[in-house]
Amino acid sequence: MTVPKVFIVIGPAGSGKTTIAQQTAKEYGAAYLDKDQICGRLVEFSLKAAGHDPSDRESNGFYREHVLPLEYQTLLDVAGANLRLGRSVVLDAPFGAYFAMPDYLTHAAEEFGWPLSEITVVRVRVPQEVLRERLIQRGLERDRWKLAHWDEYWAAYGSLDCTWSGVLFLDIDNESPLSQG
Repeated sequence: MTVPKVFIVIGPAGSGKTTIAQQTAKEYGAAYLDKDQICGRLVEFSLKAAGHDPSDRESNGFYREHVLPLEYQTLLDVAGANLRLGRSVVLDAPFGAYFAMPDYLTHAAEEFGWPLSEITVVRVRVPQEVLRERLIQRGLERDRWKLAHWDEYWAAYGSLDCTWSGVLFLDIDNESPLSQG
C-alpha cells in the first residue's frame, strides 16, 4: 500500500490557495478539504449566536479563542478519516494561527489518528499590492475588515513564516491576476 500524501496549501485570503489546492487535488486524485466549505456555515452561525459580526474573524477574540480551534480540529479530523482509508488529501486553509508551533502537525497527526503520510506544505505567495487588489475585486463581505485595516492585516497575515517540522515546503509565487482563493 502506498503512503498517502497530505498537501497543506497555505496563504492569505486572495492569494490563490483555492485554485492551487483544487489543481493539486485533481492532479493527485486527492480529497479536497476546504476549511470554509466544511465549517463556514457553522462558524457564521456560532458568531451570530454569540452576538458577533460573522464576517469579522481577524479582530474577533471570541472567534480566535473558541471557534477557530474547532474549525481546524474538524478539518484535521476529516483529513484523518480520508488518510486512514488510504486517500491522499489537500487541505485548503490559511493555518496562520499555528505557524509558530513547530510540532503542530506532529501533534495533529497523533490526535486525529493520521497514518504515516508524506506531508507537503504549499506556501502560496503574492505581493501585498496584488493581494489587496484581488480582495477589492472579489468584493466579499468577509474581506471588509481586512481591507479597512489593511496594514494591520498584512502585518499579521501577509507572512508565511511557518516553523512546522517534518514537512517538505514548496513555494509558489502566484502573481497571476486570474488566480484567486
